[in-house]
Amino acid sequence: MKERFENTMGYLIAEIIFFYGIPLVCAFANAPGWLYNATPGIDICAALGVGFFFGKKHGGDWLMSIETAVVFIPCIFAFYNSTAWIYAVIIGLASLLSLFIGTVFKNRVR
Repeated sequence: MKERFENTMGYLIAEIIFFYGIPLVCAFANAPGWLYNATPGIDICAALGVGFFFGKKHGGDWLMSIETAVVFIPCIFAFYNSTAWIYAVIIGLASLLSLFIGTVFKNRVR
């Protein structure tokens, strides 16, 4: 079990940078509203990309998608309002989907 968590740490750090870094930059740089409104979409794309590369390297581990959704939950309270809970579910499902797509690419024989 510890090895499974150790495999995900580098990928979770990348997701934390996307989930928290982009809204922080938008807030401190006085970014326009459309950019701040686009951050959940950017977060979903980041979850898709990170999940794909994790699945391609380590295989389909559902724990990664759960960790991705859990890492996003404090971001809801910090940067968004309570209606953003749906994004945690969407990000978890997007991560799960991309994990399994990455696993297919890993297991594909050339």
